[in-house]
Amino acid sequence: MPAKTAYLSVYDKTGVEDFALGLEELGFEIYASGSTFELLREAGIEAEEVRYSPPVPSAVLKALSGRFPAVSENGVELPAFYLVAANLYPIASIVGQEEFAIEELSSYLDQSNSAVLRAAARDFEAVITISSPSDYGPVLRAFKEAGGLEPVIKKQLAARAWQSLAAYDATVAQYLSETGNMLADEVVMSLKKVADLEYGENRHQTAAFYALSGARPRGLNSAKLLAGGNLNLNHYLDLDTAFELAMEFTEQVCVISKHARPTGLCAAGTQAQCLYGALKGDLAGAVGGTAAFNRQVEAEAALQLKNAFIESVIAPSFSADALKILRAKDGLRVLALAAPVLSPYEVELHSVAGGVLIEAKDNRLFSAEPGCVTRRKPSDAELRALKLAWKTVKYAKTYAVVMAEGAAVCAVSAAESSTYDAVRGAVWKMRDKRSIVPGPGPLVMAADAALPLKTLQAALAGGVCAVIQPGGWQDDAECIEFCDAKNTAMLFAGIRHFRH
Repeated sequence: MPAKTAYLSVYDKTGVEDFALGLEELGFEIYASGSTFELLREAGIEAEEVRYSPPVPSAVLKALSGRFPAVSENGVELPAFYLVAANLYPIASIVGQEEFAIEELSSYLDQSNSAVLRAAARDFEAVITISSPSDYGPVLRAFKEAGGLEPVIKKQLAARAWQSLAAYDATVAQYLSETGNMLADEVVMSLKKVADLEYGENRHQTAAFYALSGARPRGLNSAKLLAGGNLNLNHYLDLDTAFELAMEFTEQVCVISKHARPTGLCAAGTQAQCLYGALKGDLAGAVGGTAAFNRQVEAEAALQLKNAFIESVIAPSFSADALKILRAKDGLRVLALAAPVLSPYEVELHSVAGGVLIEAKDNRLFSAEPGCVTRRKPSDAELRALKLAWKTVKYAKTYAVVMAEGAAVCAVSAAESSTYDAVRGAVWKMRDKRSIVPGPGPLVMAADAALPLKTLQAALAGGVCAVIQPGGWQDDAECIEFCDAKNTAMLFAGIRHFRH
C-alpha cells in the first residue's frame, strides 16, 4: 500500500473534523490548505499547512502528478498523495439568488479545488478521490474493516468527482447561456435532484424530480408541500398543466386538470363558484385530478374541495382557515407556488430513443390580436368565451377542441387523430349539458389546429355559434363563406398550439 498521505481542502466543512480524526487514527499524515487547515488546527488535529497563491495550488498539482518535486510556498515538501478530499463552492445556490449579478460570477468560480479534483480523479487507480462529505464514513469503514478500498470503489469515487465537476461547469454554462442561443451545437445541462417520487407514470416505474442547477426558482421546483404525502410523476404533470393554465388569466379562475390536460375551467363568480363551475365541466374527468387557483384559496372554496375527489391542489397561497380544512382531508396534496417568472429563453425537452428534442417554450397566445374573418363580429360575451377557450385549448393534447359557455369550459376533446374526431367528441360531451356559472351564454369553440370545412360543419351542427381557430387551411375561404351563410362569427388567431 502507498504511504498514507491525505490532502484536505473543502468548502463544505460538514464532517471534515471527524473525517480527519478518523484518518489520523488510521495513521494518515494530513495536509490541508486555507480555511480547512485553520479548522483542523482549532480542533487540535495535527496537519501540515499547504500555502499557495491563488488561483491554483501548483505544488499540490505537482504532487498529484508524481513526476515533479513539490514544495508549497511555506516550504513544506509534499508527497504523492494517496487520498484527496476536496469540494467546490456551491455555485448553483449562489447564481440562483435573486440579487446575484453576473459581474460577481468570476469571484465565485472555484479554480483551486476544481483543479485538485481533476488531477486526483484523473489518476483514480492510485488516488482515492472524495468530492462529497457523504463518502467520508464509507471510506473510513473500508479502511478499518478491509485495510483499504477495492479498485471498483476507487473508480466509483472518481466518477462522483467527475460528475461533481461536470455539474459545476454545466451550471456556470447554463447561467451564462440564459440570454444566449437556446439551440447551440452543444448543450450542457446540470440537474439537481429535488425529490424522489412515489412512482412514475405506472407503479412499477421509479422516478425522481430534478431542477436545473443554478436556475432561479420559478416553477414546481420551488413549490412548498403544505399537506399530504409523496407525489408521483402524474401529480407533477397535472400540477404543471393546471397551474400554468391558471396563470394565463388575470381574472380569478379555477382549473381542473387530469392526465396533464385540462378537463374544466371557470372564471366567474366567487372562488367557490369558480371551483364548482370547473368541476361541472367534466364531473367524471375531474375524479382524481388536480385543482389550480390563481388567487389565495379561502375557506369557502376549501370546504368544497374537501368534498370533491381531487388528489392535489395548488395555488399561490392558502388562508389559515383554508389550510386547516384541507389538511383534514386524507390523501390531499396541498402545494403553494408563487406566480412563475418566465424567461424568454425557456425551453421544452422531449425524450426520444437515442436523444432529446429541444424547442422554445410555447409562451405566445396570439401572433397578433386575433382577427375576425366573417361578416358577423362576435359579441362581447362571445369574445370573452372565445379567449377563455383559446387559452384552454393551448394546454390540451393535439388534436383538441374546447367548447365554452359563458365564463366556463364545458367540453374538452383532446388527443384525437383528426380535428373532426375532436369536434365529434366535444359535441358528444355537450349533450344534455346546460350553461354553467354565471348563467346561459353563447356556445363557442376553440380549435388548436386549422379546421377543414367538414369539421366546421360538424361544430355548427352541434350548436356552436362562434369559433376561434388558427386559420391557414386550404378550406379557409369555404369555411368563411359557410360561417357567413350561418351567421356565425369566426376568428383567425394566426398561430396554432399543437401539444404532444
